[in-house]
Amino acid sequence: MDPIILSTQNLNFYYGSFQALYNISINIPEHHIVALIGPSGCGKSTLLKVFNRMSDLVSGNRVEGHVFFKNQDIFAAQTDIMSLRKRIGMVFQQPNPFPLSVRENIEYGPKVHGETNKERLEQIVHESLQSVMLWDRLKDSLKKRATELLPDEQQRICIARLLAVDPEILLMDEPCSSLDPIAIVGIEDLMQKLKEKYTIVIVTHNMQQAARVSDLAGFMLLGKLIEYGATAQIFAAPQDKRTEDYVSGHYG
Repeated sequence: MDPIILSTQNLNFYYGSFQALYNISINIPEHHIVALIGPSGCGKSTLLKVFNRMSDLVSGNRVEGHVFFKNQDIFAAQTDIMSLRKRIGMVFQQPNPFPLSVRENIEYGPKVHGETNKERLEQIVHESLQSVMLWDRLKDSLKKRATELLPDEQQRICIARLLAVDPEILLMDEPCSSLDPIAIVGIEDLMQKLKEKYTIVIVTHNMQQAARVSDLAGFMLLGKLIEYGATAQIFAAPQDKRTEDYVSGHYG
């Protein structure tokens, strides 16, 4: 088993007086794809946002317990949140490229973090687009506005924008929900390629997708992590009746 890169211990999370997560303990190993599954409103996206403290953006939030990234508590007072989000990036349901050129989208993060060398920026653009298999398609269209691309291309641009700042973990919140079946296959193939270098945590409502792409899966219900383990085991021989009911389509 690869080293644990991200973990939680007895994590509870509140939006004001509402408790969204209950006593979550999970270990995520490097270079794995972990799928979080469960019905709407069960806390999957909240957990994803806690992992890089995007949850901080909601007023009145409160955290109990611990979240460790490479054995460092991300809620420790000395945590540099900008650095954390550079190392743990997020892709959302709807592709959200900036209304800028393809090149400017990719260069944006490195420039924010102080990169000014033109040759290095050129290299970052090339490597990032190549990583998401867009370089050959867009190398002569780098000045084109990213918002004019096809939805699949826009989502890949958003992933490339994350890769440009050299993260270690990619958080994906239903990244295929707005894509057609052919585009979904492309993004799933891309995830398999990316896990060679990155760790991926994906939230999905698509049980077939979770079974296809993930190495580990966690079933969540009403803010609790009911069961977590190898994807094959979760789908073929779940240990909890609630997990069995969900993956078999009895509810959710």
